[in-house]
Amino acid sequence: MPKVIPDKDAVMAWVGDKPIYADRIRRLADVAAKMQPQAWKPANVAATKLFRCVECLRDLNLLLQSGGRLKSKVKQRRKLKIILTPLHSLVEAIRDLANDLENNTDTVKRLPTGARELVPQIRSQLLSISAIGKGSLLSATRNKISAHIDSALSAEEMRTLFRQAETPQVGLWLHTCISVLVDFGKLPVYFWSCEQNGEGTIRILFVEPFVVTLGLNSQGKANRILDVHFVPKPPRRDLLELMMRVVKNSGWMFGPTDVRIRNFVEDKPTDSWAKSLSWLPSICGVRAEDDGRSIVRRFSTDQESYQLIPANLPFFVNDSIQQIAKPEDLLVQ
Repeated sequence: MPKVIPDKDAVMAWVGDKPIYADRIRRLADVAAKMQPQAWKPANVAATKLFRCVECLRDLNLLLQSGGRLKSKVKQRRKLKIILTPLHSLVEAIRDLANDLENNTDTVKRLPTGARELVPQIRSQLLSISAIGKGSLLSATRNKISAHIDSALSAEEMRTLFRQAETPQVGLWLHTCISVLVDFGKLPVYFWSCEQNGEGTIRILFVEPFVVTLGLNSQGKANRILDVHFVPKPPRRDLLELMMRVVKNSGWMFGPTDVRIRNFVEDKPTDSWAKSLSWLPSICGVRAEDDGRSIVRRFSTDQESYQLIPANLPFFVNDSIQQIAKPEDLLVQ
């Protein structure tokens, strides 16, 4: 990581009237795949903690896909028992991300106004529903019959414990995590890097939608901007699409009237980023105090240009873009 990162104004000053070419479409790195030099990799603490969540979601999505195809309820329940382990890890990872959003000074300074005050409310609601503390049902089932098989439990005790974790309850734990992670994914605090563009350089995405090639001095400190490319598909789009797949593939866990996420709705420009504060309080009973003032601002190159990022929305939309020399390169596949 470079020691110094230029801000948005420095990037835009360098761009000036220069044409900005589109970068290639990249994906988030996958630890189960072979070497992926072109992939996005975490480049700061916040992104590293978010990437832990991504890995948990990938495991959950695979299990949910196969679980939905099972015709036997017994086999579905056994699949559910396996799901408890990556789900517990996901709650832990989101809790750690929330702690970083609240306490890491490098992360906090990039948050929208008022966001830091909302993070502990969201974390409290998450842990009230998807509790992982000592004695909680999720932790007990994960520790005693999922990640480990407790030697002190009889078969009947195992069955009794597992019966407490009904399928819709596990689904609610999962959808609570998704609701919170959708919100946290909107925050402009994550840095991502990709392959170098020659020796003594680093390529980093820290101001969407631009990946910047920085030159490094002999001490490994970034001291100049060498190039800027437009990112047609940012890493958090991968995260959002993954969460949407998880929600779709978890449908078999719920009955017609069970509490669950049923749809993903685009935020309005005046909405607070913390949309989970309007859904989770009715479930967990923890009061929310969001006054709607914490907004993830739209990105704009200047007053005359188009908005490149919709307010609070964790992905790009198809829109006209100024200063792009090859608009055909922007097609997202």
